Amino acid sequence: MDRDTYARLVEENRLLREKLAAKDREIRLVRSRNLFLGELFNGISEEIMVIDPEYTVIDANKTFLERYGVRREDILGRRKCYEIKEGSITPCQISDKPCPIQRAMETGERVEMTHRHRQASGEVKEFILILYPIKSALNGEDYFVEIVRDGTESRNMIRKLQASEKRLKTLLDTATNAVISIDENHNIILFNNAAERMFQYKREEVLGKDLNMLIPPQYGDHYQFVRHFLDKRQSDLIGKTVNLTALRKDGKEFPIELSLSYMEMQEGLTFTAIIRDVSEKKLMEKKLLQSERLAAVGEAVAHVVHELKNPLMIIGGFTEQIKRSLNTDTDMNKANMILDEVARLERLVAGLGDFTKTYRLVKRKGDINLVLKDVIKIMGELYPVEKYGFREFFSSDVGEILCDPDKLRQAFINIIANGFEAMPDGGYISIATGRKPGGVEVKITDEGIGIPDDRLAHIFEPFYTTRQRGSGLGLSISYKIVQAHNGEISALSEPGRGTTFIVRLPDRE
Repeated sequence: MDRDTYARLVEENRLLREKLAAKDREIRLVRSRNLFLGELFNGISEEIMVIDPEYTVIDANKTFLERYGVRREDILGRRKCYEIKEGSITPCQISDKPCPIQRAMETGERVEMTHRHRQASGEVKEFILILYPIKSALNGEDYFVEIVRDGTESRNMIRKLQASEKRLKTLLDTATNAVISIDENHNIILFNNAAERMFQYKREEVLGKDLNMLIPPQYGDHYQFVRHFLDKRQSDLIGKTVNLTALRKDGKEFPIELSLSYMEMQEGLTFTAIIRDVSEKKLMEKKLLQSERLAAVGEAVAHVVHELKNPLMIIGGFTEQIKRSLNTDTDMNKANMILDEVARLERLVAGLGDFTKTYRLVKRKGDINLVLKDVIKIMGELYPVEKYGFREFFSSDVGEILCDPDKLRQAFINIIANGFEAMPDGGYISIATGRKPGGVEVKITDEGIGIPDDRLAHIFEPFYTTRQRGSGLGLSISYKIVQAHNGEISALSEPGRGTTFIVRLPDRE
């Protein structure tokens, strides 16, 4: 062998060795990749099975093998999927539908479905089945990869979340307090049933709208509060109960107590307010304060009445004696003036006595409509008919209640007299009756000058009057009489548009 031939053979041998080494590296890399893919394939918790169009199992992962208790070497290329999974000799029927492989064959697209399966233990589980059609790069044949995921736990979690959401909705819709939530853009996203009743809006009227529609103008734009909180993540209002006023659909303001909280989620911040309408509470506090004030005044007045009676009697008696010894007309006039003032003071003291005394009612069955008709007749004789008149709106279903008609007659006379005095140029008094749960209601409305809010709170106090004439005892006595009947009396007024007195009386003890 010559030298050139030998050198050529050596070079070819070297190149062959390099190719073999490259192939060996490639084989090791493929084995490494296959090992990695195999570990990944068998490490997945979902069942994975590869089948051909004849339903023959080509491959399956460890999860599949363990679930059905089979060995890979016993099934690959030997058994049909439906034999292993269902112990059947024909393809499966899932929820009365053909096997999803048929649909994948027809469409060549991914198929997903959910089916429920009763285990040998009797437990019903829910599975999510996903089928992928694939084509082999080696031989061009079609295969199908089936992935089965146990959806029982996630489905149960969804059901629990749905049940929890339903409970929360029921809780919100049955709550007596209004619950309102807004997002970062100040838009209302939650408005429960109590909020509908409180604000007089339907839910669909406010959802997605700006919160300012429920806030009186004097509080300004609350959007600034939201922006400040987003910047600082702190506020003096969060976690506290504050007293404010809110705005109903009809434009009327009403007092509320508000507790504010917030929750931060992926989609952003949500602010939630729990709101309580405290109109009744404020009214009860006002009534309690009024009762306490009247009780305190009553004690003081009772003491004054006691101290005045005897001195007045002495002054009047001695003045009568002195009068008999007087000779001039001037002296007689002075004595008469003293007696007139004593008489006036005695009448005042008698009125004070009516206010301070505890009323002992003589109750019997009485028709409120008839009582009021008697009052109208009496007042019609005392005031000129050409100047004053009545409008009657008597309900026929009022019926009789257990009351002291004489005392009520006095109370209504005082209220109507007060109304006439409020109409110096004349006008009408409207009287309406109606039945309410547990009793009756009487509304007496005048067309007078009205009473400002700052004075309205004091009108039932003794000696408090807005008129030049009068002792300020009439309404106080009416209050005491109604109170003795376990009833309620209140007044609504608007300056320039008259005053309405509302008397509610129970129909039994």
